[in-house]
Amino acid sequence: MKRTIFFIPLFFIAILIPHTAASAATNALFEQTVNVRSQASISSTIITQVHQGDKATIIKNQDNWLYVELETGEKGWVASRFATLTTEAASEQTIHSTVSNLQVRSGPGKEYKILGSISQDSDWTVLRSKGDWISIDYNGQTGWVASWLVTSKSLEKEQNSDTNKEVITRLLNVREMPGTENRILSQLPLGSVVEEMKTENNWSFIRYDNGQTGWVDSTYLQNTDKKEEEGFVTILYHATNLRSGPGLSYGVISQASVQERYQIDGKEGEWYRILLDDGRSAYVADWVVSTVSRLTTSPKLTSGKTVVLDAGHGGFDSGALGITTLEKILTLKTTNTIAEKLKNAGVEVILTREDDTFISLSQRTLISEQYLADAFVSIHFDSTVDPTANGTTTYYYEDGDMTLATAIHAEIGDDTSLRDRGIRFGNYYVLRNNQQPSVLLELGFLSNPWEEQLVNKASYQNNITSEISNGILAFLE
Repeated sequence: MKRTIFFIPLFFIAILIPHTAASAATNALFEQTVNVRSQASISSTIITQVHQGDKATIIKNQDNWLYVELETGEKGWVASRFATLTTEAASEQTIHSTVSNLQVRSGPGKEYKILGSISQDSDWTVLRSKGDWISIDYNGQTGWVASWLVTSKSLEKEQNSDTNKEVITRLLNVREMPGTENRILSQLPLGSVVEEMKTENNWSFIRYDNGQTGWVDSTYLQNTDKKEEEGFVTILYHATNLRSGPGLSYGVISQASVQERYQIDGKEGEWYRILLDDGRSAYVADWVVSTVSRLTTSPKLTSGKTVVLDAGHGGFDSGALGITTLEKILTLKTTNTIAEKLKNAGVEVILTREDDTFISLSQRTLISEQYLADAFVSIHFDSTVDPTANGTTTYYYEDGDMTLATAIHAEIGDDTSLRDRGIRFGNYYVLRNNQQPSVLLELGFLSNPWEEQLVNKASYQNNITSEISNGILAFLE
């Protein structure tokens, strides 16, 4: 039978392995001479070399290195950036976009001309890949799309059926990779029902919370006949706005209280369409709800405090531009989530803008002074001409602002998903012309394609907004 080889970008294999490991082998294909080393380090001994056209079987993927077995039987480490991953399967691999109107280009890079775009609800067959770009058959032409903005879908049926498991510990950490040294993505409380997709060395790869995935310690799971609660959202914050359409520009038709549950009627982008008790439909943002119960770690304040949150840019001022991201939209989303979490802790929150409106810098500082803010926090995302620049930065202007900056940075600095660029002096208008304790936060680089993808993820937004709100609360106490 004729076999077809499909090419998959390096980071993309993390999505594919759980679905194809039982029916396909993963190989590294080399297009140039590459050193094979004894350890995952450029300072280690060179064992041998592979050359253009050589293939090797991948045994393990660690950071930016692959542990491979060569056709000669030798084993060693190669830098992953010099290899293309391939899988031999009996069926095709398809992808679909994770964003609306994903641009299709004539070549593997942003410098190539745009052929058109694809929608989120359409599937496309993978032809091959080059670097971080995937080639598809686009209306009879060869088109290229950014691999970090798509997800994979296999046309072959899985040979092993998934198993429902129940969490049997008070709080179970969900991690990015198997092992307690890896980053925590989320936490599941006692009694949560998840779908176990595969196991590896006493770790389970699970699906939970309407499609999110991660690794948990198998010791704290047991078989169950219970079904995962799908089709409902639980409101996470008090006075959550329910809107007439899928966006912040739509009117508020009602408000929901914390822990209220609603049936899901559909989803449009980042907004759930839910059914109200009176039969009407409404929309709620996915970053203020959950499909599994979550425990809050935010402390409660007993005395009234006022915080002004400033979503950077707005209106005709779009701020930084990513491949698909406008800074002004992302800052508004992030700021609104922080606001909900602070309100839930008893803080009075004032927003400098609540929609896509231009607000002058002087107006922003005036709002801070009018409300005698106990803290002023301006939210931004970074950009530079260097696409490899990365990380988060906390800026202050006056020495008196260092206490606030330190409190927030102490929380953000614990997040290992992005590089910590530290606390720095920043000569920004909203800081130097502000009489209240104030900081400006840069929460990642939209000019870095990998980081743009990360900061848009629900898991990152949930983590970073919790860290910022917890830092603010620590400062206010």
